[in-house]
Amino acid sequence: MLEPGDIIFYSKNLENSDFSNAVENVVKDNLLFHVAILSDEFRIIEAVPGNIGVIEVENIEKSLEFHSPRELEICRLKSIDKRSRILAGKFARSKIGKKYNDIFTHNLINSKNDESFYCSQLITEAYKNIVSWPPHTLNFENSDGELIEYWREYFEKRECRVPQGDEGSHPAQLRKSQLLEVVMRIVPGGISLKNLRNSKIFDCPNWISGNSVDLPSDRKFDVIEPRSGKTLANWSYATEEHVDYTVQVAQKAQKLWANTNWLEKSNVLRKTAELLKLYCDEIAYWECIDNGKPLYEAKADVLSCVDTFTFYSGISHDLLGRHVPIDPSRFAYTKKVPFGVVASIGAWNYPIQTCSWKTAPALACGNSVIYKPSPLSPVSALILGAILKEAGLPDGTFNVIQGDAKTANALIEHEGVNKVSFTGSIPTGKKIMKACAERNIKPVTLELGGKSSLIVFDDADLDTAVSCAMMANFYSQGQVCSNASKVLVHTSLIEEFTKKLVEKTKNMKIGDPLDENNTKVGAHISEEHRNKVEEYINGAICEGANRIYGGERVTVNGFEGGFYLSPCILSNINSKMRVYHEEIFGSVLLIIPFSDEAEAIRIANDTKMGLAAGIVTKNLNRSHRIVERLNAGNVYVNTYNDVSPLVPFGGFGESGFGRENGVAVLEHYTQIKSVFVNTANCENPF
Repeated sequence: MLEPGDIIFYSKNLENSDFSNAVENVVKDNLLFHVAILSDEFRIIEAVPGNIGVIEVENIEKSLEFHSPRELEICRLKSIDKRSRILAGKFARSKIGKKYNDIFTHNLINSKNDESFYCSQLITEAYKNIVSWPPHTLNFENSDGELIEYWREYFEKRECRVPQGDEGSHPAQLRKSQLLEVVMRIVPGGISLKNLRNSKIFDCPNWISGNSVDLPSDRKFDVIEPRSGKTLANWSYATEEHVDYTVQVAQKAQKLWANTNWLEKSNVLRKTAELLKLYCDEIAYWECIDNGKPLYEAKADVLSCVDTFTFYSGISHDLLGRHVPIDPSRFAYTKKVPFGVVASIGAWNYPIQTCSWKTAPALACGNSVIYKPSPLSPVSALILGAILKEAGLPDGTFNVIQGDAKTANALIEHEGVNKVSFTGSIPTGKKIMKACAERNIKPVTLELGGKSSLIVFDDADLDTAVSCAMMANFYSQGQVCSNASKVLVHTSLIEEFTKKLVEKTKNMKIGDPLDENNTKVGAHISEEHRNKVEEYINGAICEGANRIYGGERVTVNGFEGGFYLSPCILSNINSKMRVYHEEIFGSVLLIIPFSDEAEAIRIANDTKMGLAAGIVTKNLNRSHRIVERLNAGNVYVNTYNDVSPLVPFGGFGESGFGRENGVAVLEHYTQIKSVFVNTANCENPF
């Protein structure tokens, strides 16, 4: 992505050195204090004040460490051919070792009569006779026309005149060139954990090599706040070039992380859990802004991530290999080794939780991670990046890039990506699986959709049954993959069950997700998705379903543009309706009567998806009997949508394969290497 001849601008030195401040202040309304160029060998060449002169810096990370800028901007001369840019980088490299032009002369001679360059002069000389830069005359005076004291002393010390008004250059003046386009913008530590709620989180959409990074492109998307419908930012989708750059960063970091000892890895993951807990309220706030779910739910999600990182901080013993004795002189052993770079593609309904479920075990196994969140909820992963950095994770081991299907495809098909994990829809999952096989075979974990059922038997406690039905349908406005939209109720209970369910549902307050004391139902993720849920409701009614309650748009005072819809209860459902077969992904509860076990199991299993199912009964014998007959990866007995990092989560059939959580997930982030050893002399069998 970066090319020789690219120009690097540094703004506002955070260490506040006298020299950088003086350079910055001689140009009005300016924050730039330094500029450098990328050589033909992809190293940074710069002219540094004092006795340093023209030097070569290995990479951007080292340059950031050296200068501590508030922001770094990498630009390219868009109208200059590539060969000329390469030659400019080569010229700059040829000047390594030259002195610093401490008196800013245009003839490249310093106070000691050496050939020398100041930072912007190195750039103008590299592009001499190729680029016409905006003209600049040297200035060492303040806005009142008085010589700045720093510069008066500076030139007196060198026993030379102040070159006020002489021909020269300055980083700020170079930056004004209309020929420059931004390739990358880096804001070191752009997300402040100590001031997270007021952090400038929308300044840079990506997290790469431990920094907030902006990667401009022609393809953009709006970040919309579901609770209000307001546009919070306009971000760029990462391009194929951006993906390639990020993969290279992740590959380099993974080698170091894989060789980190288990105790250090464990400490990083445990510290991550501690920081998630410490900043729980602030992260939950951003989950509400990002996703629209109620604050009490968002806090529970963050705390579940605390449990996830805590659990995986202590699983090193589960990554041990096995010793296999074969005979007295031969044995074998196995090693569990990481895949390398894991591409994780997340869903929008549980932003921080989905990211944690994929990231914690992948890191525990020694992989590096590139996470692509959904454009509908792109913020939380960036916060996790800042937390992992604070916890001590090496830069580049966890990265976040924003993107759409095109970005995801570039990530999946990249030769440097060794494993893919995806949470989302079935059609997209099929495309990802195909892409993982066609370009270069790589393993994939798919956590896809569901069309689940909750069975309420005739011996069920009615209050428990109603609670389970609501848990199975109304979390996160029904935007949960494991939801049991089909609630199968025994005919003997259906009248009383329906009455209690409607009564409880009516009491659910719909409102501002940040109103923790009152709101139980927040906003749908987007206007488009709310419309889609409405279409399912209206379609079912047209097909003969009865609307018992809800399914109507709600206007929340102060948030009139938000995407609110009341939880809906429908009855008179039959197997010919769309809502019976398709995943609605909204708060639409279907009441379906049944008369015996066989009928309930038949309806519950009447789907190609097999993510989840639920049972409400007091009969222990029955519960175990029914569990055996349900075609689902997750079954809930007298509860629903329960979750724990200790327990594997995933589905059967078209709901995908592979697992999140538990020790089982470790099999999906490692590969086994078998080693045979012979301790005796090897005999030739021929």
